[in-house]
Amino acid sequence: MTRPKFVLASTSDRYDFEWERAWLAEIPDFEFDLRPAPTAGSIDTIAEYARDADALLVSSREVIDRVAIAKLERCKVIARYAVGLDHIDLDAAAESGIVVTHYPMYCTREVADHALAFILALNRRIVELDRDLRSGAWVTHAHQTRRILRGPVLPLRESTVGLLGIGRIGTEVAARLAPFGARIIAHDPHVTDDEIRRREAEPVSFTELLEASDIVTVHCPLTPETRGMIDAAALARMKTGAMLVNTARGPIVVMDSLVDALDSGRLGGAALDVVDPEPLPLESRLYTLPNVILSPHSAYYSERSVEIIRRETLLAAVDVLMGRMPPVVANPAVLDRVSLAPPRSVG
Repeated sequence: MTRPKFVLASTSDRYDFEWERAWLAEIPDFEFDLRPAPTAGSIDTIAEYARDADALLVSSREVIDRVAIAKLERCKVIARYAVGLDHIDLDAAAESGIVVTHYPMYCTREVADHALAFILALNRRIVELDRDLRSGAWVTHAHQTRRILRGPVLPLRESTVGLLGIGRIGTEVAARLAPFGARIIAHDPHVTDDEIRRREAEPVSFTELLEASDIVTVHCPLTPETRGMIDAAALARMKTGAMLVNTARGPIVVMDSLVDALDSGRLGGAALDVVDPEPLPLESRLYTLPNVILSPHSAYYSERSVEIIRRETLLAAVDVLMGRMPPVVANPAVLDRVSLAPPRSVG
């Protein structure tokens, strides 16, 4: 085959792509041209830069729309360093004969760990206590814990945790919660009631989940149906003092409505790894609310998870360039236009 050209686009300037060069060099009889795209460029700039690329590898933040795809004159595969696909026009890619791949198994356990950490921190009011003690609350109130606390602490074993989505990550969260003795309920229209029960949760409707939960934790993908799902009406159905965790996608929650519910005391607290927009502007009211825990869309991260996603994304792109089926084809309609051999054997 001709020497394929890879263009790697990432919003992170940490990536020097030495791993990618090393992995490609290990493939027998496979010569390559690997070029990092300008990290500061717009997607139009990146698309122009990748006009003659055979493979485009993108991070979770680049928007690859129909206009950008039209500029990719030679591209055979777009491989995304992420789980979600909401930023890629899958139909346009299929129409252009471009296979789109991603790695759905990426960071499942890391995000589940992060969600559990948020749940425990909210339930035990860890961050609030830390902040107040740094301001002298322990000295002022001695061992009178009730005077230090800003609100009630419900035993987790007597609480109800609602999982909005029980796919890979939601299932892992349920497994982590089970030893604490909490009641675990879940709503997921794409999973049968029997399967939800097998995943250690009780199936309920969306409304039942909102009304029954002491903590709601979001684990569904961003789709037209889930965008804005947690709006003012949904928040109003939640228990007074209930708490919200979101490690999924920011636009699932209507931010202004959430801020109003937190500011009024209608909700007891929130822990957010994802918001809308990102990065969260410095003038956002979320920064000023004492009952909010924030992290910078970092639930995915561990040193190991980053290595895995970079390797698997690259190897999936190589599969397509060598005429093989990658582990995941995100736009199966493309298979009407391209012919791929069976996947490589693993192990």
